[in-house]
Amino acid sequence: MSVFSPGLENTAECILDALSVGVIFCDRGGIVRFVNSSCASNLGIQPAQALGRHITGLFPDSRAAAVMENGVAEMGEQRGPGQGRKCRTLLVESIPVRNSEGEVTGLLAQCSFGGPGEFVPLSARVERLDQKAGKKRLGLGMATRYSLDSILGQSVAVLTAKQQMLRYAQTDAPVLILGATGTGKELFANAVHQSSARSSGPFVGINCAAIPHELFESEIFGYLPGSFTGAQREGRMGKIELAHHGTLFLDEVGDLPLTAQVKLLRVLEDRIVYRLGANKPTHVDFRLVAATNRDLFAMMREGQFREEFYYRMSGLTIQIPPLHERTEDIPMLVAHQLSSLKTQVSSCSEAAMDALMRYSWPGNVRELIGVVARAASLCLGMTIELGDLPPEIAASTASSPPPPKTLLADLQSKTESQLILSTLRARLEHGARTAKALGISRATLYDKTRKHGLTREPAPKA
Repeated sequence: MSVFSPGLENTAECILDALSVGVIFCDRGGIVRFVNSSCASNLGIQPAQALGRHITGLFPDSRAAAVMENGVAEMGEQRGPGQGRKCRTLLVESIPVRNSEGEVTGLLAQCSFGGPGEFVPLSARVERLDQKAGKKRLGLGMATRYSLDSILGQSVAVLTAKQQMLRYAQTDAPVLILGATGTGKELFANAVHQSSARSSGPFVGINCAAIPHELFESEIFGYLPGSFTGAQREGRMGKIELAHHGTLFLDEVGDLPLTAQVKLLRVLEDRIVYRLGANKPTHVDFRLVAATNRDLFAMMREGQFREEFYYRMSGLTIQIPPLHERTEDIPMLVAHQLSSLKTQVSSCSEAAMDALMRYSWPGNVRELIGVVARAASLCLGMTIELGDLPPEIAASTASSPPPPKTLLADLQSKTESQLILSTLRARLEHGARTAKALGISRATLYDKTRKHGLTREPAPKA
């Protein structure tokens, strides 16, 4: 039981004395007026020995006078009385105490630990909590926004890419997604994560083209406090650590700085990461998915992209087809976009759709989405007309010859038939599994099997 100065024995003091954290109070002159049992025990003295003494008698390095003078709380290590093993180093938080008029009347010190060795387990716990807090702060950026169902289209090109993606998702190897701007590379990256064994983990995306090169390493690897000018006071966890047990998505990987490529290659091989300014490694477990619209082979020839990094991340590659190679998907994409706009516009006229089908779409699906949104806002009725489309697209109906449908249609039909048949046999004629692998509904699968005259015979036994 602690000893109190006369007149200070009350319920509040009894509560303070029951705390496991050490508490000591001194007046404006630095004289100790209260000390609880935990603080006295940490100092290795009896409570009565502390009362009436100057705070510097208990903490020779005390900054109590400075804290009461400037009125700003401080935290730091303080050495207690005694020599050798009897001397204990405490982590002390010094807080100025003010009266109702705002004047500083004393100081309250909280002693949290009894020795340097006790900092180690707490430090590890704080690090774990920091990781959880960091992930919570970035929670919106760590969840997938798209799934397999978000990839619309029933063309052979899209079905083939989706089936390839599903096979890749079952592995844990890096995946490289290639495709022109606006083809939907981010959708495929999200779908790889959602379809993998890591789907319950974080999905951390970073646009390599949107971050200045000089800041990229701090963004992806993280840094310790004070690592460089302008660094956050508490340091920062890198995107790689945030992707632990999940997927790291590097969009526009062709813009990744050469120095970062070297370090990231080492991370992929050793599965450890060093924050900037750190000597201690952190073990990480993540799956890399990268995407780019650039010609990486040309960049390697010009020395702008490292060959060893390319071959380390490109074992599994998905090529996303441009929109002009799958024009049969345009009606489905237009209908989906119109339904998502939630306007009175619900369809396209035959002339408008014909123009959309003939246009070359250099901006791919992203451009199509913007054109449909613009046309719907200009449309006066419930149907988009030719005049609602941009002039360059409306003009395509007269200037562009229709695509050769006969030969192309026959080839696509044959390819689609072979794809469905091989998938059915691989799934032992299981309709639901086959539809899922192809990324279509069971009803669509049955329609296509009837269309191509496919019979669902059992796969031959080995």
